[in-house]
Order: sequence, then structure tokens, then C-alpha cells
Amino acid sequence: MFKDKRHYKFLPINAKFDFLPTKNKRSLPATFYNLKFRIVRFKISDNTYETIVTNLDLPVKDIKQMYSMRWGIETSFRTLKYSVGLLYFHSKKAELILQEIFANLTIYNFTQLIASIPIRKNGKKYMYQVNISVAVNICRNLFLDRISPQKCEAAIRKYILPIRENRKFIRCLHSKPAFSFTYRVA
Repeated sequence: MFKDKRHYKFLPINAKFDFLPTKNKRSLPATFYNLKFRIVRFKISDNTYETIVTNLDLPVKDIKQMYSMRWGIETSFRTLKYSVGLLYFHSKKAELILQEIFANLTIYNFTQLIASIPIRKNGKKYMYQVNISVAVNICRNLFLDRISPQKCEAAIRKYILPIRENRKFIRCLHSKPAFSFTYRVA
């Protein structure tokens, strides 16, 4: 049954999948659940296309609009993972992982609130924005009472970046698996 790996995905007994029967006995026969996906490809520039796998039954125009609306969420996840530090967890217990997630979300929201106002410099070509990676570390130091609010504001204003519209970069599509820092404990 599982020789053709392109059509079947094995789900172990302890995996959560709400659409399969809830009985977890090995003696039950295999249950199949059909998942249907659609691959949508749309043009985003003269020679660039975006390919999306979806299970939505919507016109391509609507999917493209939804994808562009979601872009802000995707960049927020990037900031949460890399700048704030949610790429790796420092504990194994579920309660402590949740605590770590909520602490990082608090830092992220606080930093975004501070850094959300664009800065205009007189005589300069661009509007400027706060460097989020640096601002996260400065706000973390503020929370830990290592710096005063006045020094925090001055430090954040020092690290600004120009806002350049319509810039396009080649995507770097490599990923690292998440792992716990307690992997060294025997």
C-alpha cells in the first residue's frame, strides 16, 4: 500500500489529524482520506511567476489578491523567527514553550509599536524606518532595565534604514529544522 510514496502519506497513531477516526488501535484497517490541492501560477512581473499550492476553489485573481494581502503576515513571521529569536526553543515542556512564545510576542509587539512610525529627514531623498533587528535588542535591554527609556529612544533613532519602494530580490529558499537547545542533555 505504501510503495507508491507520491500518493500516500503515513500518519502515525499519535499524530493529530482531526479527519481520521479517533480510535487508535492498530488492528483497525487503514483509513484513507482524500486531500485535493490545486496548483495556481500567476504572473507578478514581466518574467517572474509565483506558484501557490492551495485547496481554495477561487479564481486566480482572488488568490493573487489574498496572497498579496498576506505578505505583511509573512514578513512578521520572518521577524519573529530571526530577529526576535523564535526559530529555536530553549525548553521541552509545553508550558515553558508557550511562555517563551508569549514573551517573544510581547517583545515583538512592543518593538513594532515603537518602530511603526516612518521618519522623515530634512533634505533627504527617502523616508526612513527603524531597523527592526537592532530595535528588538534595544527594546529587550529596556525590558531588562539595562537602559533608560530616553537612551532607548536615542539608540533606536540611530539605527534607521531608507524605505525604498518596489525593490525585488531573488528569494533565498533554504530552511533549517527547528530543534531544542536541550539536545545536549543526556
